[in-house]
Amino acid sequence: MKILIAYPNLPLMMSPAIAVGLFNSICKSKKVEMKLFETTEYSNDVSENRHFNMQVAGANRGKQSSGIGYDIKPYKQILPDFLKIIKDYEPDLVFMHAQEDVYDQTCFLLESIKDKNIPTIVGGVLAISAPDFLLENPNINMVCAYEGEEVLKQAIDAFRANKSFKTIDGIYWKNKNGEVKRNKPCKLVNLNDITPDFDCYENRRWMRPMGGTVFSRALSMETYRGCPYQCTYCNSPGTRDLAKTFDLGNFMRRKSIDTIEREINYYIKEIDPDFCLFIDDSFLARPAKEIFDFCKMWSKYKIPFWFNTRIENCKPEYLSALKEAGVYRMTFGIESGNEKYRINYLDRKVTNKTYLEYFDYINKSNIPYSLNVIIGMPYETKELILDTARLCRTARGYDGLTISRFKPYIGTKLRTIAIQSGFLKDEIKLVSGGLLRFDKKTSEGLISMPKPYAQNDELEWLSKAFPLYAYYDDNLYPTIDAAQYDDELYSALLKDYKKVFFHGEYQLGGKDKKKHINNYCSKHDIAQTYKWTEISAVNF
Repeated sequence: MKILIAYPNLPLMMSPAIAVGLFNSICKSKKVEMKLFETTEYSNDVSENRHFNMQVAGANRGKQSSGIGYDIKPYKQILPDFLKIIKDYEPDLVFMHAQEDVYDQTCFLLESIKDKNIPTIVGGVLAISAPDFLLENPNINMVCAYEGEEVLKQAIDAFRANKSFKTIDGIYWKNKNGEVKRNKPCKLVNLNDITPDFDCYENRRWMRPMGGTVFSRALSMETYRGCPYQCTYCNSPGTRDLAKTFDLGNFMRRKSIDTIEREINYYIKEIDPDFCLFIDDSFLARPAKEIFDFCKMWSKYKIPFWFNTRIENCKPEYLSALKEAGVYRMTFGIESGNEKYRINYLDRKVTNKTYLEYFDYINKSNIPYSLNVIIGMPYETKELILDTARLCRTARGYDGLTISRFKPYIGTKLRTIAIQSGFLKDEIKLVSGGLLRFDKKTSEGLISMPKPYAQNDELEWLSKAFPLYAYYDDNLYPTIDAAQYDDELYSALLKDYKKVFFHGEYQLGGKDKKKHINNYCSKHDIAQTYKWTEISAVNF
């Protein structure tokens, strides 16, 4: 049997996908062939790509240059390359990824093979959140309605038994009359049973600039699937609710510490990682004993690592243990700095007083960290967004800041609020229909609110100027406001900001930047924890 994993992806999101590693491992254990086609390394203009330009807001994405070492291809090459692998490989089954931002790619690829009669199962986040929507597509006949590991195993078994793929558990499918049939769900996966295998990726895909260092073998690991929190802008609560609906038990599962250690020993042998990214929704949302057991285990390896978690989970004793284990940096989602808005609309029941208390712990730990915020959410005004900037300023110790425009993803409660409030038309199915339109940009799907709520042109400016609002005191806000209509003033403000907050035009690291950060984020003595590499010394 020959399986093709087709993975439409946001351009230049280079970290190997955990799902692909899991599917590769399953195919090997089942002794079937597998090939991977993905769209990651296709982009018409690297200079316009957000994953490289995020560094302007402090996300450390490295050089903004086609010489970074990736062989970037234009969008127009996606279809010829896909059709070539279909022709040469002749797969018996295509597993197609569907994620809302790149759904256009999924549709584009499916349309190109509609006459080839290749069985195709479409899965991913969008398939879980909106299986019926996907089945409205004439080129989609089978959808993996939940987790994909067991579906793939059963698909392989069905092929070998000469049975239809439509007989397997875990899928929704259409009959010849277009009627949707819903098979019973698969059981939840035991995360301890499968170790992702990434040998289908080239070595260059492991390179990742972060925090002033370019790591050459940056490994992604999953230790936790699910999230205990109820954030309304996230689809994790909906995924967890589905497990209850299907009577599958608790969707939130964690790997044992023994499993994590077994996996890192395997990767040390196969990849020799010099960095690890834990992609869990909230890494510290686990029992205290488990955190300390992990730190004790990881201390034997001292591989630098990053994770995302919530501010209020960062107890001083956790931070001390994590630092001893080799933590390199952390990321926190603030999303909104206005306490009432955050509690009422985002279901994040944490006070600003608690945030400031824990920011003090975090800053004293000397562990570098970055912040994520979302702007343009339902009922947000400019003043509410400036409250977020003020909270970032009060935190002071961050060295990276990512600003995202709100997108009403299917399956999130905040999307429902946007629709019920009249800020989004219900018939708009996707946030944008996909970011890849090959020849144009789009802002379709972004919500539109009446005044006094933030307007789209206002949000464009706030996205651009947010680091300035988050850095300078309120008495300079009128000057920053004026810079929206004065390019020279904006350039002068940005130049001053970069001079003190960044080293050079981008956040590239180096000894001078350590001094800047220490001066302007005075509580954060990053010299103790950062391993700085001069960017010019890196051989791309």
